[in-house]
Amino acid sequence: MSHHFSMGAINKSTNKYEYPKIANKTNKYKCPFCEKNVIFRNGKIKQPHFAHYKSDNPCSYYEKPNETQIHKDAKLLMKTLLDNKCSINIYRNCYYCHGYEEPKEFLNIRHKEYSDDADTVIEYKFNYNNSKKSADVALLKNKELKYIFEICYKNKTKEENRPEPWFEINAETLINETNSGENINNKGEIEIECIRDYMCDCCKDNKEYERKKHIEYIEKLQIKEKEQKLEKVEILLMSKEDYRTIELQIKLEVEKEKEKIKREYEYREIERINREYKYREREKKKLEEEKQKKMDEYNKKIIELNKVCSICNINYCKCLTTNFIKDEYNIIKCVSCNKRKCKCVRITNYFKKASF
Repeated sequence: MSHHFSMGAINKSTNKYEYPKIANKTNKYKCPFCEKNVIFRNGKIKQPHFAHYKSDNPCSYYEKPNETQIHKDAKLLMKTLLDNKCSINIYRNCYYCHGYEEPKEFLNIRHKEYSDDADTVIEYKFNYNNSKKSADVALLKNKELKYIFEICYKNKTKEENRPEPWFEINAETLINETNSGENINNKGEIEIECIRDYMCDCCKDNKEYERKKHIEYIEKLQIKEKEQKLEKVEILLMSKEDYRTIELQIKLEVEKEKEKIKREYEYREIERINREYKYREREKKKLEEEKQKKMDEYNKKIIELNKVCSICNINYCKCLTTNFIKDEYNIIKCVSCNKRKCKCVRITNYFKKASF
């Protein structure tokens, strides 16, 4: 899968990382990996993205990034979100019930966490469990470690290697969803999933209940075995015919018990499969609704963009906030959409103000 439309670049004026969603054509950028000049493209069809100039013999950072490059870009992106004081909602789902039993909200990092003494550091060095550790991204407050953000591409961080609170974030998901805007909720917060292994309280209770039930069953079996041994001793004193009858009864009881255990296990397995099926169906429906919503918005935007002014007969700028400049041919154009200013605006305003 190509990440061409997602990787960010370094602003040459501020020397800070910017991802395509917040970049601007008026700025100059360079590649974070090879440090060569790159171009920012923001057209009608493809989403905003960076690309190398063809004449520069470019590296693979924007076309086919490797594991190291994806990991580097995700760290820079996470640092930028924290430096820009974005409201971040970090959540994690139960790996057993997939968040079906419990709300997914876990931690909100809002403006109260961002003070003048807060700082974000990449590859922060610290000591933990009598050994030196390195955090991918760390949020410091008064130069003390507040939160750790580990960026994962393939291999997860071991739970015992980091002090709480710390979070593990999928690099590929963070890059793609942040630039496409998929992880922004109705409140304008950025939602990021923590992929650490986590079990909700409800599932913990169920697991503990199953464990106790299993122990009780083992104890019952042990008691039954002792009783059977005592019975065997008594049987030795009986006749052969009586012994065979009792032995057959014991075998039948054992078979019944095994069948009962088998049915209980099958029932629990069916319940688990049904729960996973309901979850997948719910997620599938949600994705279809989101896809249809995006298609409707895209079609509406295309229709709006293709509207032409009936007076001056040009495809004019329709941005809510306009910022017009003159290009090298002395033509007035919008910086955001690169379209011309409507020529009949002054005439229209004149007729609106006039009273007849």
